Amino acid sequence: MTDIEVYELGTKKLTEQMGTTYAAQFLQKCKLRDYDYTAERHKWLADDPDILTMAKQIQEEKVLQAKEERVKAERIAAWRNGLLELTDIEIYELGLKVLADSLGAYGLLRFITQHFKHLNNNQPIDSPQQSVPDGDMNSVA
Repeated sequence: MTDIEVYELGTKKLTEQMGTTYAAQFLQKCKLRDYDYTAERHKWLADDPDILTMAKQIQEEKVLQAKEERVKAERIAAWRNGLLELTDIEIYELGLKVLADSLGAYGLLRFITQHFKHLNNNQPIDSPQQSVPDGDMNSVA
């Protein structure tokens, strides 16, 4: 499959499983963000607890994650039954899950890469990318 075909399959799966409105909202929210992992990592490492405290935190986090997953599943079920609207983060998480389940990890990466290419170029998604030969940056108008 070409990158465009992967992208088209991904948008089809998003639309089928989330509906046109939520699929469009997901694609609008899916943008590159400025994030400095190194700075965040230094903040985390500055407050390193001992091993016993870390083990306790991990256990508490697992319990919390299980509870959050149950709540998410209940909210998605309620949304599918037309009982509530999803939040922006729920739309984003659901969209990523749909793409990962439909396309696999590598397909998700190709989908996101293709999406960002078109966002950066302000180019319609169905238009092929213009290639620029090495060292010939002035030839594309």
